[in-house]
Amino acid sequence: MTRRATIRQQLEEVRERTLRLCARVNDVDLRRQIHSDFSPLGWHLGHVGVTEAFWILQRCKGESSLSVAYDRLFTPTDTPKPERMHLPAREEIIAYLRTVREQVLSVLAGADFSSDHPLLRDARIFNMLLQHEEQHQETMLLILRLFAAERYDASSSPVSGEGWGERGVASSSDRDMVLVPAGLFRMGSDEVALTLDNERPQHEVFVPAFLIDRYPVTNAEFLRFILAGGYHECAYWSPAGWQWREQTAVEHPLYWREAGKSARVEIGLGQAHPLNPHHPVQCVSWYEAEAYARWTGKRLPTEEEWEKAASWDGERAERHSYPWGEDAPTALTCNCDAYPEGTTPVDQRPAGRSPAGCFDMLGNVWEWTETWFQPYTGFTAFPYEGYSLPYFDRQHRVLRGGSWATRRHVLRSTFRNWYQPWVREIFAGFRCAKDQ
Repeated sequence: MTRRATIRQQLEEVRERTLRLCARVNDVDLRRQIHSDFSPLGWHLGHVGVTEAFWILQRCKGESSLSVAYDRLFTPTDTPKPERMHLPAREEIIAYLRTVREQVLSVLAGADFSSDHPLLRDARIFNMLLQHEEQHQETMLLILRLFAAERYDASSSPVSGEGWGERGVASSSDRDMVLVPAGLFRMGSDEVALTLDNERPQHEVFVPAFLIDRYPVTNAEFLRFILAGGYHECAYWSPAGWQWREQTAVEHPLYWREAGKSARVEIGLGQAHPLNPHHPVQCVSWYEAEAYARWTGKRLPTEEEWEKAASWDGERAERHSYPWGEDAPTALTCNCDAYPEGTTPVDQRPAGRSPAGCFDMLGNVWEWTETWFQPYTGFTAFPYEGYSLPYFDRQHRVLRGGSWATRRHVLRSTFRNWYQPWVREIFAGFRCAKDQ
């Protein structure tokens, strides 16, 4: 298959997934803003089309807008989130996407990927658009989970299934950590065609020796923190974290619920199910992750430590695109691509281990790091300033690794995600580190 044909197929597959996600809700919920921090599903649907039209038809082709009204409505800087519920009909938005896509595929058919055009060279803009839509798909899955939680909380139906309590918690083993020796490693990437601006440029970093958890923190381990009173002991929390906990009165990860005296369940996209002790904890804030790490006498890893543990082969002095090497992710190496629409046991994929010996460095859950989201030295915004630059504000912590909902074009050891430390709705967990 030619490169052009591959890109066309990828564009079509990604769009099919987007439409399937929106098809899960009725027209009322398509427009509804279920959480103040996130736009309605229907807004995301229109936004991916407007973004595609802007970069391919307007910026690459030089054509005028297909709809000034759509450009305004579905552009984040033009329409605040509270106003994004006033959407056209589903069929109208889909018809717009279809019109845009027909013209985009026409541009693709004649595009010269060897040209000097900064967007078309090496198919850069098409790769960026694939990743852009896939990132919105993960946000759509996040929104669908909020809907699922709302339905469960409003229902009086009991949840069946055996729970697990003190006995299962007590049998959990101590944290298994691996040693990453001190030394230089190459962090980031110079592959402009495949990466996003905040991942560049590649640069050498010296990292002192450190220990890092072999696995992400599991539900069983996090439950030990809860039962030990971790949410009520301010000594484990930073001042900002304790203030947040006092204001929100949180007692457990976002989607955990009680189902009887000993049973705990987690609300998934379908229905609530018994909480699996061997799955990674998810939907916790940075504040909660930091408090747990302090409770264990450890800390969160820095971004540099995380990437070195995920990608650096110290014996060969070379970095990997993925923890396991250069082959694309598969079900044997990584839980990603929204299948099976939830987490899996942290020790399930030995084929996905990093050279350092860490499991699940990509997929399953995003992992909070200690690091504020900041540019690398030599950073250049591309193709526009609005993607990364506004978030270099020391208000956002870096997350690494992707989750079960992250799509394959986004999944790599250098990818950087970022959120404010109080956000819990994202599919984020963590692992701990310790000075050597």
